[in-house]
Amino acid sequence: MPSVDIRTLILLLGLGNLLLFLALASFRFVQADARSSVTRTWTLSKLLQGLAWGLLWLRGEIPPFWSIEVGNTLLLGGVALEALAAWRFATGRTPRWLVVLVAAAVLARYPLNGLGNADAAQRVVVASLLVAGLFGVTGWAVLWKRVERTPLQFVVGGCTLLLAGVVMLRGLVAAWPGQGFALFDANFIQVATFLALFLLMLVNGVGVVLLDTERSGERLNTLATRDSLTGVSNHRDFQRRLRVMLASASRNRYPLTLMAVDLDHFKQVNDTYGHPVGDAVLHSFAQWCEAAVRESDVVGRVGGEEFMVGMNGASLEEATAIAERLRAAVAASRVAVNPRESVEVTVSIGLATLTDSDDVATLVARADAALYRAKRNGRNRVEIDGQVSLPTGQRWREPMSELPVDPVARPAAGP
Repeated sequence: MPSVDIRTLILLLGLGNLLLFLALASFRFVQADARSSVTRTWTLSKLLQGLAWGLLWLRGEIPPFWSIEVGNTLLLGGVALEALAAWRFATGRTPRWLVVLVAAAVLARYPLNGLGNADAAQRVVVASLLVAGLFGVTGWAVLWKRVERTPLQFVVGGCTLLLAGVVMLRGLVAAWPGQGFALFDANFIQVATFLALFLLMLVNGVGVVLLDTERSGERLNTLATRDSLTGVSNHRDFQRRLRVMLASASRNRYPLTLMAVDLDHFKQVNDTYGHPVGDAVLHSFAQWCEAAVRESDVVGRVGGEEFMVGMNGASLEEATAIAERLRAAVAASRVAVNPRESVEVTVSIGLATLTDSDDVATLVARADAALYRAKRNGRNRVEIDGQVSLPTGQRWREPMSELPVDPVARPAAGP
């Protein structure tokens, strides 16, 4: 195979990681979100790796303590920080056991190197196996620990795991009797390892920025479509999704029922107990509502204390049963104000089923009209557009035992 200078590859690794450190530091600096996944930890890992490769490149030109002990320790430390940053990126936290594990991997090189009496081949084996293990943790975190997986994650995580395999193979080859080699020895596995390290450095550096941008986009989409207090769809997103549901129902000729829900006397709750308790009531109601409706239904907050639920494929009878279940569940629940006091909540509900002449505006108007009629008729009831009012609870079809509800909900800690 063509001759490749290992020392030159090591120099390129050092310069590349230092440039990535500067790029990531600048990228992190311009991020408005301090919780950006391009954390200080990930950026610092590139600095340590850049310095480590620089010291390794200078081996033979500087004292062995700096090029061997400090260089290898910085390299392991940098890769360990990258593993911690990847885990935090994927899960949002850094468990203590992982910190202990990566710290043990960094410190393990000292007793393990002692087994070979500071032999160069022994140092290659130890460094390779420890670095491979840390890269394995990084790849595993990126690829499998994050719930929402994207094609970009598969690329970055897969490349990292592939590199871990190459580096581990280097260690195993160096450990094979009669096959040991030193840092600058040029052979197939050495060239493959350092080329893989160089390519991963590029994929990793670009991938980290792209993954962070991808997550920022997801966060912005959540802010644009979800109500920050309750977590359900906001008014704009609900209107968009309702238009899609209406078009689909009209095209496929299946029923669509819209439920309009309003918390009764909500202003009195705010005036009596304050806005934090009012926020807790809204947050709790949103949870009760999502528990009562079907998984395919869309819940949205369309006003201060007004919510709507789009129920695709729900007949009027099925929608009425769901609405009565929600009304009864809310009436049976309480929101705690303090350890000795709780507030009762009831809701009024209006239902309207899609007709051939309906668009979004008319369907919403008919559901609202039914809701206002429920309020006029005494609140804490369900009314159906175009039908004669019945006593509260008469349309009840399902026992309360089918809806598990905490009878006393605590105020939410925050939006």
